[in-house]
Formats: sequence, C-alpha cells, structure tokens
Amino acid sequence: MAAADPKATHGMLVVGEETAYLSHLPMFMRPHDFQVLLEAAFTNDAGDAQQVYADDRRTTGTAVYTLKPERFVLTELVGEDGQPARTSFTGTLFRGHFERDGTELLDRVTVEVRHVVHFRRFDHHAVRPTELTYLAFGKGDERFLAHLVTLPPDFDHVVAMRQAPGAPGTELTDDVLRNGPALTITGRPDGPGDRLREGDQVAVGLVGDGSAGTGLRLVTGREFYLEEGELAEGGHAH
Repeated sequence: MAAADPKATHGMLVVGEETAYLSHLPMFMRPHDFQVLLEAAFTNDAGDAQQVYADDRRTTGTAVYTLKPERFVLTELVGEDGQPARTSFTGTLFRGHFERDGTELLDRVTVEVRHVVHFRRFDHHAVRPTELTYLAFGKGDERFLAHLVTLPPDFDHVVAMRQAPGAPGTELTDDVLRNGPALTITGRPDGPGDRLREGDQVAVGLVGDGSAGTGLRLVTGREFYLEEGELAEGGHAH
C-alpha cells in the first residue's frame, strides 16, 4: 500500500476575474505530481478579497497571479465522487509568481473550492498524445485552455480562448466546460514549440468523442503562463 502524501505547499496559478480558477503548478516529483484545475472564490475578513483581486488584475494588466496556499495534502481536495472533500484552505495571493519576486496582494485569503474541474495524478505508464492536447475550462466570457501534462519533458501552459463565431459542431457550453474536456489541436504535435499562440485559429476535436471532424474551431487569446523547466525531468518520491 502506498504511503500517504505529506503536507506541502502547492502553488497555483490564478486566472479569471468574474470567477477565479486555480491551476496547480505541477512537477513530476511527489507530492506535486498532479494536474489540478479548480473553480474557486476568494474571501477574507474585510469581505473584499475577490474584488481586490479582480480590480488589481484589470488595473495592472498583469498576466500572472499566483496563490501560495498553506501546507496541506492535495488529495484531501477530492472525495470518491471526484468533487470537493475539503472545501476551503487559506493562503497568500500574489501579483506575479510567488517564487519569482511576485508582489504580495492579499495575505490570509480563504479559498473556497466551488468545483473540481480536473484532478489527475501523473502516471509514468501514460502515453503522450500524438497531437497537441489541452483541457478546456471556464464559463461565460472567460474561457481558458491548459495544456494536458503527461510525461517528462513536458510543459505547463495556460491561455485564454473563445469559440470561433459561426463554427458548426460541438458547442462548448458552460456545462461542457465544467467537466474540463480534453481537446486535440488538429495537425500539431504535442510539444512546446507547437503550443498555441495568441491569435491562433485552430480546428479541435474532443478526446474520446469518437466523431472526427466535428467542425469545432477555437481562437486563442492571451497567454497567462508557460513553464518548461519544472517539468523537464521526472522526480522521485521523497
């Protein structure tokens, strides 16, 4: 039986203004070997945490916001039904990367976990997709793509996206995005050099949909995050 994971600091990227989404900053070493996407909300004693964050993002135009949570066991977030078992934790919110000279924005913020969009431990027996693959998430006018991380060397990449107007095929409704569907980018190999760039218009397919050529097209927006170094190599259990 595998030993339980220890408590650790699980840094997270923050995107979204109307709704906050957290993307765990992964590595291939235990206990950080997870790709996790959460829908969340910020609260604090002053009652203005979510607004302070959203206003700061709009005012500064900064792409990267990160959360440095309290030390906790990441697997406590998810119950057997795949949804939040631990519904809140505390941390400090930074403009920029908290490990790379980020500026502290809100200390002692409570993160309310509203929904688990994606939660997966890396499997060294996994097979890397042959085509560039992203997880889609978000709601309303705020929609995002996070590169599906599988095996080292790999890359963590989060960009904004929207569905191309008038595109036939599957509609990426809020309900569909709630489950973090995996999308393959037609004709692109799965590597950092072929990652999505701002302004790309691409044909995509739903992984596991079985209906090739759905006609779904997406337009890529702003790049929020790109990391290759921390996913260059596999790690080992402590």
